[in-house]
Amino acid sequence: MLVNEKIAKLRMQMNSAGVDAYIIGSSDPHQSEYAPEYWKGRYWISGFHGSAGTVVVSQNHAGLWTDVRYFLQAEQELAGSEIQLHKMKVQTQAEYLDWILENLKEGQVVGLDFWCFSLSQINYFDKILTEKKLRLKDCGDLLAPFWNDRQPLPLDPIFEHDSKFAPSSRAEKLQIVHKEMKAKEADYFLVSALDEVAYILNLRGRDVESNPVFVAYLMLQLGQQTLYINPQKVSAELLIKLQEDNVLIKEYQELFSDLSKLNSNHKIWIDSSTLNAKISLSLPQGSIIYSPSCIMNMKAQKSPAEISHIRTAMAKDGAALVRSMMWLESQLDNNANVSEFDFAMQIAQERSKMPHYFGESFNAIIGYRSNGAIIHYRPPATGSALIRKAGVLLCDSGGQYEDGTTDITRTIALGEVSDEIKIHYTAVLKGHIDLDKLIFPKGTKGIQMDILARRHLWNLNLNFGHGTGHGVGYFMNVHEPPQGFVSAWNQRGMTEFLPGMLTSNEPGFYQEGSHGIRIENLVVVQPVSGSEEFYCFENLTLFPIDTSLIFSAHFGAEYQNWLNDYHKKVWNQVSPWLNEKEQAWLKKNTEIYKA
Repeated sequence: MLVNEKIAKLRMQMNSAGVDAYIIGSSDPHQSEYAPEYWKGRYWISGFHGSAGTVVVSQNHAGLWTDVRYFLQAEQELAGSEIQLHKMKVQTQAEYLDWILENLKEGQVVGLDFWCFSLSQINYFDKILTEKKLRLKDCGDLLAPFWNDRQPLPLDPIFEHDSKFAPSSRAEKLQIVHKEMKAKEADYFLVSALDEVAYILNLRGRDVESNPVFVAYLMLQLGQQTLYINPQKVSAELLIKLQEDNVLIKEYQELFSDLSKLNSNHKIWIDSSTLNAKISLSLPQGSIIYSPSCIMNMKAQKSPAEISHIRTAMAKDGAALVRSMMWLESQLDNNANVSEFDFAMQIAQERSKMPHYFGESFNAIIGYRSNGAIIHYRPPATGSALIRKAGVLLCDSGGQYEDGTTDITRTIALGEVSDEIKIHYTAVLKGHIDLDKLIFPKGTKGIQMDILARRHLWNLNLNFGHGTGHGVGYFMNVHEPPQGFVSAWNQRGMTEFLPGMLTSNEPGFYQEGSHGIRIENLVVVQPVSGSEEFYCFENLTLFPIDTSLIFSAHFGAEYQNWLNDYHKKVWNQVSPWLNEKEQAWLKKNTEIYKA
């Protein structure tokens, strides 16, 4: 079924439901950034693959709102359909509401599925729409009646995160949460976010591509927990282990009926940013304790033991990338046809040979020349560009290992490049280094640090349109709240950086039609030695940074020193994973750099 046919069928459903405009977001009932196929309605109706975007359909307009990371991608994927691209100015704002307010008339109805929007979102929508005398309606999933090829929810079994990689036991983690519940005088704590459910129970799954999570809710009580999940996904052996920790198993759908038995005497803790509005509004309103989830911060602050495992994961990840780059260079030297997609598959294959590999942490972004300017470009299996010994290649990829999650970007010269590209690259690299070297006091937030990554680009009247960094999980989602280097007044930008937080440092620059540049390492917050009031970053990612792209006249001694120290660390930690030939390649690519 073509996109325009789907839009026409949706409009028929809207007429039946008495809806004048229908909003389709990117999330699921758990407010996941990446959803199981079953809930990818926005992608199905529009054909737009990007992870962030919202479709709004009225009787005479269909639009997709997305941010600058996806402008070029959306233009390509929406071509030929009636869906119009609306370019968002601020990544975190619901700018589609502005269009609705301007184009709908007083008394008209805006519909959406309350299952797939958080209580915080619905409260905000309702306030804005009511002020303009528009009505908000929970009309459910209007795609369901004609989404005939919809994928079912996965039945892959869940499994335990091996105890040798999970330093804190399930019982220990639950004890911490129970203590928080007592402090809030909560009888129940309903956990909705899939990564929080997986983390607190030391369980993992395969329900979402690249994210080791599974579809479930968790209801905590003092002394007992109930996991709402398809029981087919829980083996008899795991069931016994869960019961030993007082974790009961119930059908996923039973949560709603169990919640209906609660009354105002039961105090239930919810996080309104992650619990969907359908469930939230069904609870006795006098019984709710509104407070951010403590589990989010627990998993954000990695323990010393977890950080130690991540260091190992980074070393073997670096070794896999060494082999991948050697393969690419060999192919190009022999004039073989290698596409962007081929190289992405080679990287995944090399990672898969490493101990405790689980899968890629996201679909690799391999952008040759102008495709590098498409910030979240995903090379197609057929039709992706052939890589040649010329220009620059942007490679952003990551792996999921039981002992850590990786995310790394390198920009690589495959031949001679212009001084302009070198100047862009050097400004990005200097911003990356400035942020990496920062020493900062307790209480510092991402929005206060972000300028360091941009200032050299700003001096050239240049900028980049994405956040400088995001939190990263531990054998968990590659994008993990709450922290990030964000030049915007939102949750991630306003979160205090605390010891153990693992975050990407990834400034970039993108020139449409020409090239893309991004340099990304993962850094973890550590206390400064001898101080209780200041923190610094420990750089964990281990792979050479291309020095042939540096514009030497702009690269001073302090930057050279940082780069040479970093390459010494890469050599020391990655070389033991390599054979003699691979070590020779690494030695060459970590040589001392002198301008």
